[in-house]
Amino acid sequence: MSDHKSLEAQQKSFRYQIWLMLIIVFGVIAFGFLMMPKSEEQRQKMIELFGTTNQGQLVKPALDVSSLLSAIPATEKPKWQVVIVGGDTCDENCKDMLLNTRQIHMLLGKYTGRVQRVFLQGPNQMLDSQWLKQEHPFLLLDSLDTDKFKQLLTNNSAQWDMTDTRFFVVTPDNKAILYFTAENDANGLLDDLKHLLKYSPDR
Repeated sequence: MSDHKSLEAQQKSFRYQIWLMLIIVFGVIAFGFLMMPKSEEQRQKMIELFGTTNQGQLVKPALDVSSLLSAIPATEKPKWQVVIVGGDTCDENCKDMLLNTRQIHMLLGKYTGRVQRVFLQGPNQMLDSQWLKQEHPFLLLDSLDTDKFKQLLTNNSAQWDMTDTRFFVVTPDNKAILYFTAENDANGLLDDLKHLLKYSPDR
């Protein structure tokens, strides 16, 4: 009789453990589904709430650069963009940053098609068109309205004198959310883009 009760107790305990495991597994899945950001605004709020391990510098507040990119052709699905901007001239640092973004773009693998590179050229940055076609065949070009950009940057964490070149990570909604300078490790851009693309909806 004692053995029978002991067996029943063990079976009951085993059933409780199974139910507990199922509740934990499905609870985690449901929580992850509910927490998955459905828009860029929700993603930004989540970053502010839980923090981030990004390699680039956060643009605070996120900067709407739609007016600067209005001449860039629209795609069927809006893309993430790496926007290279700034610098009195496109010197060696500028060319190195163009090269780094090209290599990072290629290293994105399956995510490559979701990203495009844009170079906003200042009046003294016009590069040889033949060189650009050869070295950067998929780079999109547009002229930079420096005064307009400086105005947009007022009271923003990304504000700088624009004498050096930097690049911005821009969401499909044309919000600049991260920036990188020549001092940043280019691999940081790769890590950040992969993370953003992994957890953002492919529209």
